[in-house]
Amino acid sequence: MKKILITGGAGYVGCVLARKLLDKGYFVRVLDPLFFGRDPIRSLEENPNFDLQISLTEDKYMLEKCLKGIYGVIHLSGLSNDPSCEIDASLTRKANVDATKVLLKLSKETGVERLIFASTCSVYGYTDDNVVDERSPLNPLTAYAKSKNDSEELIIPEASNGFMTVSLRQATLYGPSARMRFDLVLNTMTGMAISDRKIIINGGEQWRPFLHVDDTADACTFMLEGEKEKINGQIFNVGSNEANLRIKDLAKCVAKIIPDVKIEQSDSADHRSYHVSFDKIASIGWAPKLNVEDGIRGVKKIFDDDSHIDFRDLRFFNIKRMLSYLNI
Repeated sequence: MKKILITGGAGYVGCVLARKLLDKGYFVRVLDPLFFGRDPIRSLEENPNFDLQISLTEDKYMLEKCLKGIYGVIHLSGLSNDPSCEIDASLTRKANVDATKVLLKLSKETGVERLIFASTCSVYGYTDDNVVDERSPLNPLTAYAKSKNDSEELIIPEASNGFMTVSLRQATLYGPSARMRFDLVLNTMTGMAISDRKIIINGGEQWRPFLHVDDTADACTFMLEGEKEKINGQIFNVGSNEANLRIKDLAKCVAKIIPDVKIEQSDSADHRSYHVSFDKIASIGWAPKLNVEDGIRGVKKIFDDDSHIDFRDLRFFNIKRMLSYLNI
């Protein structure tokens, strides 16, 4: 039985991925500080093939302990959206880049065979209407995107015959998770539509690629099991060409599924816009199975199941939780 370590395994993607890997017969160890609580992975703790270690990734002692006997590492941990990363530059550097340095070094020393890094398409920044791919120049506009770019530059050159590295530039995520987030644009729009009967958008002309949280978990598994010759030392955009949408069109998709909703413009501008090609990952046989309509319906079901849910609660927003944690 192969053992997998997921850093940030109790997070939005991690708790989905952990379940999938357990179902596929892996032993799963999660390393997570549990800033958002234990509930997302509580039900997994009864599984004999699951192990939870509560710690920050940059804790060298804990990381050495967690890496013993591990075949593959899926590196999801760190501060994970633009507002959270703008709070404190030194904290972002420590959690997103310094932690990656420690993980990379110890993974090689302990005999890990595969290291899969969760990056982001936001490293492309602003591309106007040009379609970008993995060879395109990068223009990270935020501390979050810059930290992902810096981590990629650490990880990818370390690829070797005995140590496979790959970076997955994920599209903008959406969909239901046991550690739910409502600070992701599709999830936010759906929450606003149901709770407020209106959707407020910043601009609307800007492009974003979108990806269901289940699909990005499947992409991680694909890289864990795929042919090394095709993926080692590579960077892949993760998503689909069909899921490149303008923000205004995403709002219309939400309004089609949740009727009697108004779409309004805000005065705030969002300068990030990127239209991304996913031909490279499609060429090696991976494609998402779900689409934005599936995501909207999945998020809607959260409200159908719990009519009293407050989607603006701090536990659903990374920035709010980080401000609370830092006592700011």
